[in-house]
Amino acid sequence: MDKCSRCKTEEKPLFRLENPNVLVCSQCFMNYYEKKVKNTVLKYGMLNGVRKLALAVSGGKDSMALARVFLEVFPSIKFTIIHLNLGIPNYSDECQEIVEKFCKENSIELLLYDLKKNNGYSIYDFRDIKYRERVCGVCGTVKRYLMNKIAYENGFDTMATGHNLDDIVEILFNLYINGSVEELVRIKPVSSSTHSKIARKIKPLIEMTDKEDLYYAISRNLNYVSSECPLVKGSRMINRKKLIIKIEEEIPNFKYLLLKTHIKRFLPLLEEYVSPPILRECEDCGMPSVNTICSFCKLSSKILKLVGK
Repeated sequence: MDKCSRCKTEEKPLFRLENPNVLVCSQCFMNYYEKKVKNTVLKYGMLNGVRKLALAVSGGKDSMALARVFLEVFPSIKFTIIHLNLGIPNYSDECQEIVEKFCKENSIELLLYDLKKNNGYSIYDFRDIKYRERVCGVCGTVKRYLMNKIAYENGFDTMATGHNLDDIVEILFNLYINGSVEELVRIKPVSSSTHSKIARKIKPLIEMTDKEDLYYAISRNLNYVSSECPLVKGSRMINRKKLIIKIEEEIPNFKYLLLKTHIKRFLPLLEEYVSPPILRECEDCGMPSVNTICSFCKLSSKILKLVGK
């Protein structure tokens, strides 16, 4: 009979940790997860100097785990949850309902933003045009812009996101292969503000794996959207994550090693030799941009013409 390696209980379910490779019960896993997240936050000074904190919560397992673990580990820190409804039929409404219920049950302030109502289009509108093959990239551009704009307009100086180890390693893997040094230098646990309208970004789950976020959500009985976004099918991001899983089967701890090497060895060199981009304010919306018109405004202009707005 399998037992928890820590408390020796035979109580089910038992979860297998990746590092170290042992079985633990739900309670011991929650203790492990919360301690690891707390240590990550403290190690990188993520909450140092924070005045007003916001959490970006989509309703998926990662961001729901982020919200729950902050309540458990940092009970004295007040935060607001920001949720974007991206207008993906059925999927987006399910996400919103889960986030609304969580916030109501835990007395957390919630800021909702409906892309279709406020901007006249949805992410779903990109499905049949030339952006189809990179709709995840378009979605990322929209989400980053809106999260930052909402944070600025509401006075949040720090934004926490649910990016986990698997997410970051996939990004690093792609950027290193393509030699995208200007983007590589921005991949870090804490991204300082580079403009008065850009909030500081932190990634408390950067050392937690995809499986660990899932196990935590299960252990804490969290509601989360378990279905995959209907627009992600065929995404290169998904294919890269599958490849990384295969690599880790041959090279144990590959994900941790890549992240550690990037942060400790390559990032200091990149920060020394790669100059940060010169930011100006977008002529259309006034938000920071490297060009006269920001990527969000360019996308918005194109899609509104195509949907007849």
